[in-house]
Amino acid sequence: MTPSLFPPLPSYEGLHPIVVHFPIALLLVTPLFILLAMAWKSQSRAMLLTALILSALGTAGAFLALNTGEATERFAELVPAAGPVLESHEELAEIAAKLAAGVTLVLGIVAAVYAKVHERVRTPLRLGGGVVLLLLAGAPSLTIARAAHEGGVLVHLHGVHAPVAVHTGSGAPATAPRHDDDD
Repeated sequence: MTPSLFPPLPSYEGLHPIVVHFPIALLLVTPLFILLAMAWKSQSRAMLLTALILSALGTAGAFLALNTGEATERFAELVPAAGPVLESHEELAEIAAKLAAGVTLVLGIVAAVYAKVHERVRTPLRLGGGVVLLLLAGAPSLTIARAAHEGGVLVHLHGVHAPVAVHTGSGAPATAPRHDDDD
């Protein structure tokens, strides 16, 4: 039998470690495009639109990560010492997703208005508005970074792992149990 080019997909609860990295990256890079919109006047509409798209994708990913995290939670609950960290991780992730949704809404409104009036917007207003947007976009970025840190503590300090799919050789994936040396 020929090996597959693609690894088998894990079960739904095993998707969390795969899914969670996208909103982290997208929401952390969104403020960079707001900065570029402030610094690069001729491309400010395009940079603002890019920030909006990244924020929207990051927000959607954050809510998907929350959902897959809920499915994975039962594996973390098997490690009693992880309870407080799990609670903090979950709370921070929920706050980050809600903040990201709010920022995406604001970015959408600002991008739509700015597209119509950009030629009349003077530099002080453009830069001042950019600073406000940066501060707004920083809130979900910092919160998701804190949530990611707590997730790292769950995995690397407490040994909490979601199940992964392994290739069984029969063509069908199976879920492999995770074993930790520190039990």
